[in-house]
Amino acid sequence: KSPGAPPPTEDAQIAHKITNALIIRGVSMNRLADETGISYPTLRRSLKGNRPLNLLELRTIAGTLGVHPSELLPEALRGHQEAA
Repeated sequence: KSPGAPPPTEDAQIAHKITNALIIRGVSMNRLADETGISYPTLRRSLKGNRPLNLLELRTIAGTLGVHPSELLPEALRGHQEAA
């Protein structure tokens, strides 16, 4: 992060959390694409922060990675979700 840079968007934070989960689990982006049915180009754009994931995609990715979808959300969104 450079000084004065805007904070990462929620989409970028979600992409970062998914990327970290892939690394921790030793799962490649190709394998995630295969197992979720999300095309590799679409998944790549999303994980590079160039395309937001929709709710179905997020749930599918979470299920494939064995985590609850809320674990892939930024803290700010998780707080809103718990308060709702």
